[in-house]
Amino acid sequence: MKPIVTFFISFFSLFFQSQETFKDITRNLKTDNALLDTTYRKISGDTVSLLKLLTLSEKNRNGTAQSFFLNKLGVFYRDKSKYSDAFNLHQKALKIAKSNDNLEQIIISENLLGVVFRRKDEIIPAIEHHQKALELAESIKNPNETILRNVAISCNSLGNVYLTMNHLDDALQYFQRSLKIEKIINNKLGLAINYQNIGGIFEKKNDLETALKNYQQSLLYNEKINSEIGRLICNNSIGSVYLKQNNLAKAEKYILPTIPKAEAIEDNFYISLSYINTGWLYLLQSNPKAKSTILKGLNIAEKNDFISSKIDAYELLSQLYQQEKNSDSALKYYKIYATEKEKFNNQSTLRSISELKNKYLLEKRKNEINELKTAKEEMMIKMNSNKVVFSILLLLFIIGGIFYYFISRQKQLRQERKMLLMEQDLIRLQMNPHFIFNALNSIKSFIVKNDTQNSVFYLNKFARIFRNILTGIQQKETTLKQELENIENYLSIENMRFGGSIFYKIEVDETVDSESVKVPAFLLQVFVENAIWHGLALKKGDKILMVKISKIQNNRLFIEIIDNGIGRKKSQEINSANSNRKESQGLIISERRLENFYAKEYSLKILDLTDEEKNATGTSVQLEIPQ
Repeated sequence: MKPIVTFFISFFSLFFQSQETFKDITRNLKTDNALLDTTYRKISGDTVSLLKLLTLSEKNRNGTAQSFFLNKLGVFYRDKSKYSDAFNLHQKALKIAKSNDNLEQIIISENLLGVVFRRKDEIIPAIEHHQKALELAESIKNPNETILRNVAISCNSLGNVYLTMNHLDDALQYFQRSLKIEKIINNKLGLAINYQNIGGIFEKKNDLETALKNYQQSLLYNEKINSEIGRLICNNSIGSVYLKQNNLAKAEKYILPTIPKAEAIEDNFYISLSYINTGWLYLLQSNPKAKSTILKGLNIAEKNDFISSKIDAYELLSQLYQQEKNSDSALKYYKIYATEKEKFNNQSTLRSISELKNKYLLEKRKNEINELKTAKEEMMIKMNSNKVVFSILLLLFIIGGIFYYFISRQKQLRQERKMLLMEQDLIRLQMNPHFIFNALNSIKSFIVKNDTQNSVFYLNKFARIFRNILTGIQQKETTLKQELENIENYLSIENMRFGGSIFYKIEVDETVDSESVKVPAFLLQVFVENAIWHGLALKKGDKILMVKISKIQNNRLFIEIIDNGIGRKKSQEINSANSNRKESQGLIISERRLENFYAKEYSLKILDLTDEEKNATGTSVQLEIPQ
């Protein structure tokens, strides 16, 4: 009985003592984040104490302490995957910090909001908050340790965002900058995090040995600070490297303990990751528990919308069903994997990230120019009249030159980015993963049937398509003859997959010199592909596709692609929303390329064909271009 009484006496003594200490701190309105963090670091996981301390800080009207404890509570809920609660707390902390003009707490709150969005794989708001924090931190001329640490956090988080988007060089630059700061302030947690992230870059670059060294260095620092979550992250990363090296014995040593450790921490993000990695291990070991383990990780990821984890799980399930020779399920999960990955890396996101990055750099340059102007004005006061005039003209000339350079450079970068995005759109459009997957499966069926003649014939066709894609993308334009050969190869492969049920014909008028006419590479294939997949593929009975090319007045070419499919209206009713978006995207890219190639000197019409009773009988794409 005495030990229990002694325990409660000690507990309440410590509790009231800590409250008295807090009152003294909150009464001092000059209390900074460093002192609060040093005093209350050990109660970060005690929500009851944090709420009581928050109430006292509100009572004493200490805005710094209010923001501090709101952010501490936000971090607690974030680590429990309660992102909505975390966001609200960090947002409230930011609002209080702004109302008190507390730059230090504004920077901290912006960074913590960025971490919440990054954990949810919401890339754009994550970048916005971290860049804002970094911009504010860099504006402080003599930063203290708290500011330096937040510069490191901003750089680390931005590095993680760019690593997720596969911008490896940008990511490495941010991680190295963060690592340099963490070494200066000797922050072992920051060192552990940055070595872990640098390992992630080299793993994506397939330099597995360098990745492993960085992961092990991170694990060493996590052991020094006794971080359970740090050890969990490192074990997953080291295990994944050994899986890629097919060293299953070592992988098992690191990966198998991760599930109970993740569940003990109660962080759904790492629970999902641990189940998926364990399922990957079981898959390579041909362990029957692989499917259930991956599905459990996927279920957690889907409930919490962990996008990157979902993508990994879909890919593993596709591989698993492929091993089981369940081609339907393998294709199903591969389609989901490809769709989710494409959404995650969609061009609008890439453009937004590029624009945010350029905006940040431009603002930084503007600040540098403003500093230069301020220095110039101070110097002007100290100069004599003749020197002042000369210096003003010289500085204005330099500033004008710098400003003109940046404006010109931005214009050039925008144009280059526009061309690059167009080329990326074209590559993605031509190298459709579903077409590749299905075409190779069809060729594989000939090989399995020992049909050497057909397998060699269609394999040659398939090889020509890819050779033409790779050379055509670099050339940007091609002859009409080459374009028609590409279409014929594509139609031959697609018709093979449809069992030869499509009758197609390409007619070129004798007056057309197809070898001298230049057209954008792969211009017509988009329309042919749409005709097959959104018209003929869904049609029962005879399937007919005609490509007709003739010369009309004013030395112009008339190209018509006709199909007897089900028509656009019925196709839109049948196809899923994603399919419709893909078709629309293909047409948008084609029109953009036509405008870039021919300016306003082209005409594109898509007509719905009907019979006398207004029933759909197909679609006609009519294109007029200069010869």
